[in-house]
Amino acid sequence: MAGLVGSIVANLFNPRVIVIGSYFASLAEWLPHAQDQLQRLVVAAPAAQCRFVASTLGFGAASRGAASMVVNRIIDDPTTIMDSPPRPTAC
Repeated sequence: MAGLVGSIVANLFNPRVIVIGSYFASLAEWLPHAQDQLQRLVVAAPAAQCRFVASTLGFGAASRGAASMVVNRIIDDPTTIMDSPPRPTAC
């Protein structure tokens, strides 16, 4: 099944790598079979160069990546976390 899905992705977007992560990374031993199926099912020759890779970053990779994007944005522009300036009160 992964080879079929991978071939559809490869035919549509022509990526160099499809990274299998999170809970699916534990299925890394099956990736050679999925790679063979992908090679058989791609339509265009450049798409056949796509390969499967199992992530080694663990289950929290997506949340760590999202957090690092927020931290980088704050470092780039610290004013993004500042409150709006206080409004003058009417007397």
